[in-house]
Amino acid sequence: MLKSTLLVLTLLVQSSTGLLAQETPRPNNVRNAGAFLCSAFLPVVRQPGREVEKTAFLNWAAAYTTAASRSNGMIDMFPIGDTWELLRTISLVCVEDETQSFEKALQVTLSRMRPFWVRQDSGVISLSDPSGRTIQFFTEAVPALQEALNQYGANVSIDGEYGNQTGNAILRINQARGAQGWMTPDGELLYQITRPEN
Repeated sequence: MLKSTLLVLTLLVQSSTGLLAQETPRPNNVRNAGAFLCSAFLPVVRQPGREVEKTAFLNWAAAYTTAASRSNGMIDMFPIGDTWELLRTISLVCVEDETQSFEKALQVTLSRMRPFWVRQDSGVISLSDPSGRTIQFFTEAVPALQEALNQYGANVSIDGEYGNQTGNAILRINQARGAQGWMTPDGELLYQITRPEN
């Protein structure tokens, strides 16, 4: 996932015409996405038809996270192998304070993800939800997810195995919040279980 994201980032940065050369004040340049305030970022992720801008923020976040991971000697700082889920989590942090920059919201997000940081190449598991949703999740982050679920009020064994207990705990939390009835974690669930007031 990260290699393909970096390839897209490379292609976008090398492009001097086309989509990135729009004559608008919108954040369509990969290099400046981090400087935008959350108040400018949130409409982009909420409104349909702003895919170029979403992609600029996505690629900036992916590159920033990859660089931060490598500089700290880690594999990744976000446990789900889908950068769109990272962007979703950042948007929820942005709602907390729309005057902060996108970069600051990303830093806060990654800080909250600290328990899930992947330090070793432990592999990735593919989690399929009965609803048809499939995600990639770092194996090393499963015990941290189970611990965070328990701190949120679930009662699962911290065994490092993503089984029915873990999936059902996520399902119950999602149902109680009125969210999608998934048995697999997403950016919104990670945001909920890592908020400081929890």
